[in-house]
Amino acid sequence: MNKTLFFSIITLYLASCQNLKKADKEIFCQVESQIEAYPDSSFFSDISCMLHDGKQIYVLDKKRGDIVSLSDDLKTMEYVSHHGEAPYETTWPFTFNVLNDTVYAVDFGTKSMKKFHQGTFCGSFPLSNANENRFSLNDSSIFLSATTDSTSFLIIDRHHPEKQIPKGRVVQENTPFKTIISNKKHILYDEGKGIFSVSDCYPYIDQYTIDGKHIKTFDISSVPVINEAMKEASKLSANEKSVYTYIHDAYLANDCIYTLCSSRDSHNDYKINTILKFSIHNDMKLAATYILPHDIYSSFCVSGEYIFASQKVSGTTIEKIKK
Repeated sequence: MNKTLFFSIITLYLASCQNLKKADKEIFCQVESQIEAYPDSSFFSDISCMLHDGKQIYVLDKKRGDIVSLSDDLKTMEYVSHHGEAPYETTWPFTFNVLNDTVYAVDFGTKSMKKFHQGTFCGSFPLSNANENRFSLNDSSIFLSATTDSTSFLIIDRHHPEKQIPKGRVVQENTPFKTIISNKKHILYDEGKGIFSVSDCYPYIDQYTIDGKHIKTFDISSVPVINEAMKEASKLSANEKSVYTYIHDAYLANDCIYTLCSSRDSHNDYKINTILKFSIHNDMKLAATYILPHDIYSSFCVSGEYIFASQKVSGTTIEKIKK
């Protein structure tokens, strides 16, 4: 064999091995900056949802009932909505999303979706069903996490929101109640790939067309963190009134799905600080594992270079973390 050709093959082989090793690497993250208080010096309490849009981080503190927008350098903050009983306030918000600078918030207190544009209330509509997990939307539809004993999300017509069509597969359990509490999904959307539902207590990611037709189910049970969590979940499988949640949040950005997962360390201490990164263009192949610097996180979002995550070990803090 020609020496030049031989060395070229060897070089390509070694490079591919390095890339494979890099693709599923474990990255121990460090905090670049952080924030723990509102402009009035009151502290964050229980952050349930975060989203990166443009150069803004949107944050929902479900205990306070407020949504704020935060610059991605964590230096400036503005209120998007305020907690209160008035129709233009949020009574009991648990989750939200953003489209064209308009924030769509699920308000459990009024069983409605409320809309805010640049901090001003601009309408609402009633919801037939919803849960606190992530939902997504585009110019025509809202894909809302909403579980029954036979479906897992709603497709809502943004222009005619009274049209709320149940879609999405579920894993059937022994009773309808167990099926409902076991099948909450984080609903994500990609313009090219359609809808993804990420289960919070099963090792599955489902893909659907934009009109809710099932395309494929990706099994992620071979990932060690997921596999170990499944063993913990099996201990509670006989309990009809509870489930073991091990995927606590999910996010779609940069052609990847990121999941915030629980785990136990060598001392059997419980943690929620592992983020798994799956490629949506490569059959959900694990691309990286991020180990966040503290033990317990409640929500996160992702930009091109950073992870923004809320940790709640000794007070709630939003951290800016280099990927």
